[in-house]
Amino acid sequence: MSYLRVLRGILSPFSNFVPRAVIVILILTAVVSIVIVRNMSLPAVAVQEEMLQPGDILFVDIYKGWSHPGYWDHLALYAGEQPYAGVIEATYNLGVCYTPLPVFLERGQPVDITVRRLKDIPGREEIIRKVIDYAMAQAGKPFDFTATATIPLKVNDENLHCAEVIWRAYLAAGIDLDSNDGLFLFPDDIYYSPKLGPI
Repeated sequence: MSYLRVLRGILSPFSNFVPRAVIVILILTAVVSIVIVRNMSLPAVAVQEEMLQPGDILFVDIYKGWSHPGYWDHLALYAGEQPYAGVIEATYNLGVCYTPLPVFLERGQPVDITVRRLKDIPGREEIIRKVIDYAMAQAGKPFDFTATATIPLKVNDENLHCAEVIWRAYLAAGIDLDSNDGLFLFPDDIYYSPKLGPI
């Protein structure tokens, strides 16, 4: 018992300091993160239909560099003419849906958009066909609302969030785009995949 009293006597002056120090460190980390992310920018392009190929992934920065999981807030898969130029995406209000390209590009303006494309690999055309077929088959599935609480899990294919639609579509064709192979899947995890390159 005497050792416990001695230990309490040593630690008691720090008992109020430690929780306050942790709170100050967390606040400073948040402020520094906001400043860094606000000053960071990734390459955006003025997307035109002519520049796109089926299978291209469109990354959208809605909040100008401020998103809790990373830089990119949303992504969609360009499907080509299915029957008109459009993208497959997962949205809060429509779930997984096929959106006409002009509607997608105009929605929420001004936003920054960039495009990444699967690098040239053997069988690329067949892979892209499988990707689009899988993604189109997901239309009508509900949105995964756990993703809005920063828990974008990739363990359930019954309801999908935007990054998961693209990840699962490519995975169905044998290509894993998750750059860190974690339990969570954010748009940045796909953006930084070494299997993708800029257009």
